[in-house]
Amino acid sequence: MAHRVHVARRFQRAIRIDTDLGDPRAMEGFICPQSSAAVLATMARHVAESGQGAFTWTGPYGSGKSSLVIALSALLHGDKRLRSRAAALIGKKTAQTVETALPPRTRGWRMLPVVGRRERPAQVIGEAVQASDFFTGKPPRSWSEQRILKTLEEVAARNPRAGGGLVVFIDEMGKFLESAARDGTDIYLFQQMAELAFRSNKRLIVVGILHQAFEEYAHRLSRDMRDEWAKIQGRFVDLAVSTAGDEQIDLLGRAIESSHRPQKPGPLAERVAALVPRQVAPDFARLLEDCWPLHPVTACLLGPLSRRRFGQNQRSIFGFLNSAEPEGFQDFLRQADGAELYSVVRRRRRSVGRGGKCRRRLYAPARRRRRVRQSGMVSEGSPPEAVCSHRVERAGFRRNPAHV
Repeated sequence: MAHRVHVARRFQRAIRIDTDLGDPRAMEGFICPQSSAAVLATMARHVAESGQGAFTWTGPYGSGKSSLVIALSALLHGDKRLRSRAAALIGKKTAQTVETALPPRTRGWRMLPVVGRRERPAQVIGEAVQASDFFTGKPPRSWSEQRILKTLEEVAARNPRAGGGLVVFIDEMGKFLESAARDGTDIYLFQQMAELAFRSNKRLIVVGILHQAFEEYAHRLSRDMRDEWAKIQGRFVDLAVSTAGDEQIDLLGRAIESSHRPQKPGPLAERVAALVPRQVAPDFARLLEDCWPLHPVTACLLGPLSRRRFGQNQRSIFGFLNSAEPEGFQDFLRQADGAELYSVVRRRRRSVGRGGKCRRRLYAPARRRRRVRQSGMVSEGSPPEAVCSHRVERAGFRRNPAHV
């Protein structure tokens, strides 16, 4: 089936904001879920109505935060063609809301991408400023907090009639927080940056990207320190970046490119869609059909499994699609044909534990399955795909498709 199915190139690479910012190729195949568009619109309304300039985007690994940074930076870029392309991907209504609150004018906004690491925040941000194309002057040996604030204020105020201000994106902001919690590093700079953004007359925007809530990084600190961190967190408006279930299935369908494009959803997709609560998209059966060759039930379960068991969303889902390990999805495509799809396990009961093929049932890491077969049992601590494999196998012994 490998000649009929492949994963779109866009979903085979990770985004890094310090190298991909401003690169049109980074937006190839970008899909903006409605929930992500709502994050941009909400942020724009805060800027326009209250002058708020400091935000955190919080979401699990792989939920599309870095891609959203690339899209927002393109929407505020000085290149009109890049702005138009970003507006088409994000949605005209959301793009207009953002551009009204943050007008790019002719030259666009300046962008400062920062990738956090376990080091003093002022030094890391200073190095990013030094590497930018708008920095002038002799760089200091060591960046101080005051030098950072003065530089950001100066850059944000440049050319107010011809262009926008400055947007600072701090990816992996949690690295700074982890370092502060472990080593006692001061993070007061973030409060100062947030306050500077509020006083900048909408010329400075600070966006920190987190994988978990701010207070989660501070749970081991003393009560006094947690209170101090709460004051810093209070300067930022937190926006959740997380795709809904039907949005994840839509992403799956767009990632899987195949020659299977029927006129209408098949009966299996219709049956599964009928069992799902009505809060989902009205064309849910079509979304499930677009995930072929994934079984509709598998498509529904991938998102919740990755979110609950691995703390990830899109990244682990697309890692599943791109997996080339034995009995992974790519291995399945290379060895399977259409007749093997969705078939009930046909092995006899006495063959259990003898290493029979199970391509027809699950796409789980082979090494984990072998451990389960060798042990002959699963427990609550077993990997989720092993638990699923074990239960589907047991259901197959009944020789009744309804049990599977």
